[in-house]
Amino acid sequence: MIRLFWEKLLTTIWFVPALISTGLVLFAIGLLSLDQQFDVHNWSWTSTLQIGTVGIRQVLSVTTSAIISLTGVVFSISVVALTLAANQFGSKILYNFLRDNKNKVVLGLLIGSFLYGLALLSVIDTHTDSSQQIPFISVIGSLVLTVSAVIGLIYFIHNISTTIQADQIISLIGEELNQAIEKTLLDLDDRHTIQSAKQKWDIATHAMPVKTIYAATSGYVEFIDLAKLNKIAEKENQHIELLLRPGDFIIENAPIIRIYDDEDISETYPNIVRLCISLGRKRTPFNDIEFAIMQLLQIALRALSPGINDSLTAISCIDWLSSSLGRMANKRFPYDYLEDQNGIIRIKKHEFGFADAADTMFHPLRQNARGNEMVMIHLLETISRILQVNKNPQYSQALFHHAELILEASKESFQSTSDKNELIKRFDKCQKIFEQSNARFPDMNQSEI
Repeated sequence: MIRLFWEKLLTTIWFVPALISTGLVLFAIGLLSLDQQFDVHNWSWTSTLQIGTVGIRQVLSVTTSAIISLTGVVFSISVVALTLAANQFGSKILYNFLRDNKNKVVLGLLIGSFLYGLALLSVIDTHTDSSQQIPFISVIGSLVLTVSAVIGLIYFIHNISTTIQADQIISLIGEELNQAIEKTLLDLDDRHTIQSAKQKWDIATHAMPVKTIYAATSGYVEFIDLAKLNKIAEKENQHIELLLRPGDFIIENAPIIRIYDDEDISETYPNIVRLCISLGRKRTPFNDIEFAIMQLLQIALRALSPGINDSLTAISCIDWLSSSLGRMANKRFPYDYLEDQNGIIRIKKHEFGFADAADTMFHPLRQNARGNEMVMIHLLETISRILQVNKNPQYSQALFHHAELILEASKESFQSTSDKNELIKRFDKCQKIFEQSNARFPDMNQSEI
């Protein structure tokens, strides 16, 4: 839950700028203390600054006013960029923009520089009878921050102009999807027999009374605290079956959990278990690989729409999706069963598997690319590339099934004989690689992955 809360903070526009601004205000207070502690105005180099407190105040007023004006420009550019990106690529990709901390650092630097200048202006006395010395260290810090703010503005414009490009957005989402795969999935060599775990679960829950817990509210599943659920099940000597997974939308009063327990549960127990499941208003990529796939799909499907008809952008999305699916093909998805410290299976969950990922990717693309020869042929080429790097026959079966569906859909929509021949050629290549893959692993137990 703490990680989810931290992820939500990082996707807000205000959090990082607020941290930087607060730090710069404290920095200003610290430099003012140094100016009071050290007699800087008697140092030899300070004589080069031929300016009094009135002049210093005027300089700070000008720089502070300029910085707050730049801040308004940065905010305006950010809103325009977000609007353009949402209109062109869909609202789902805004999450990636909000997670980009580089722009937030620039905003924090600008706001912090403004507050730094205000802090200095508030302590500089310009009365003629005042004996106050110029806070040279603090003033130099203000000038450095002003120069840094201008450099940050230049970098901000460069960063915005590159991140709103289609290829840049697609590659960014694809790389984040690959990172999520590396964090979530396990090495393929780490094998374990799922069939034995299933048998343990069936034996443990056989003939046990079942109680169903229902959702109290509606929303998307953001996070499931499996460790806490496991401790609850071990403490109460229960077995818990989850009927949902991160990314699912749950409606109120829908069944979400089954409890296998010989004894009756208390009235407060359902609320305790519900606290282990976080529901929100929107999907997040936190423990939800399917979300990142849906982001790339949204761009691809918008590109395939009749109003846009941008096949090349759709192909770029397919290429990055194939990269992620190829990475999944060499990974093992988490098991559906969790054991406690004594080796007793306490939790049964429904994980997102390779077949689910292939279905999420290929079904919408095939349905929306019907009649688009370029994209349909590229889909078969993509499947052949994934089959070449795949090391599991069960995954190969899921991939080849989609190749068959694409061939069937394309035969009905293609008008040109040459295009049909090209399509059949790609399908034959997929079939050949599929058969070779099965020949390499004839004795692999498909229930192990």
